[in-house]
Amino acid sequence: MTQAIRRLLGNAGIPLEQAHPLKAYTAYKVGGVAELAAFPRNLNQLIHAASVCRTRNIPFYLLGGGANVIIADEGLPGVTILTSGCNRIRLMGGILEAECGVTLAQLATFAASHGIDGFAFLYDIPGSVGGSLIMNAGNNHGEMKQICTRIRVLETDNRLRDFRGGHAEFGYRTSYFKQNGCLILSAQFRASARRPAGDLLFENEEMRRERWNRFPMEFPNGGSVFKRPPGDFAGRLIEAAGCGGMRVGDAELSRKHHGFIVNLDHATAADIRTLIRQIQDRVYADSGVRLEREQIFLPEDADANHR
Repeated sequence: MTQAIRRLLGNAGIPLEQAHPLKAYTAYKVGGVAELAAFPRNLNQLIHAASVCRTRNIPFYLLGGGANVIIADEGLPGVTILTSGCNRIRLMGGILEAECGVTLAQLATFAASHGIDGFAFLYDIPGSVGGSLIMNAGNNHGEMKQICTRIRVLETDNRLRDFRGGHAEFGYRTSYFKQNGCLILSAQFRASARRPAGDLLFENEEMRRERWNRFPMEFPNGGSVFKRPPGDFAGRLIEAAGCGGMRVGDAELSRKHHGFIVNLDHATAADIRTLIRQIQDRVYADSGVRLEREQIFLPEDADANHR
């Protein structure tokens, strides 16, 4: 990393850390260090950091809740931009606006506290607004596309652009933003459906209990590992292939839910990646179906224009 990049980011008031450990920022609690970590305190600093990296062809990565990523044990080159400082939420009449670093739990809690219905499905899902919009995150109770009305992004040419929710090309765990390397800056959500705040806060806690009953939340995990194959379920195929009990180091296919991999204690990123590939190979040999990863390997899965 050149002194010029550190100077350009530091002069903009962005806190920086060299060789900064990233484990704490990922749901799996694995991964190496960032060559240079940047901690923008607001959206202007985030835009500046990404623009500087792009114009100088410096690899960069945005990391929010870290729920869907597996960072290599060797770490990340270039600049890793941590978005947790971009965490403002505000209510404007029938619109709720949240910045990219707002966690889904914070968004659901804010909505419930203000009597806004429709956000409980997000509660206790790890991740942030930015990442969840890129992936169109969701579960059996809903998806981001159902509540999002407008998204502000930074395009790959560093232009700001606003999208209406219906123009974002949301699909199953994908979006225009994922396909085109956009950075999510903020989003607006419907806030017109109202119910008593106490009922909604109770509903949030019910959602948490359901998630803890169904999924291995007692261990670090990155959520669903594989996308749902057409007309089937990844968990069913995994079980049918006899993958139960598979383990590499301290990475184990969850005994509670076969769609999850858990870090039992000291798993490495390499352990998790190897186990994913072993499960894919065994399922393919058994059923002819090649399970597609929902989770992202960094740095290798990063697009050349948005890393």
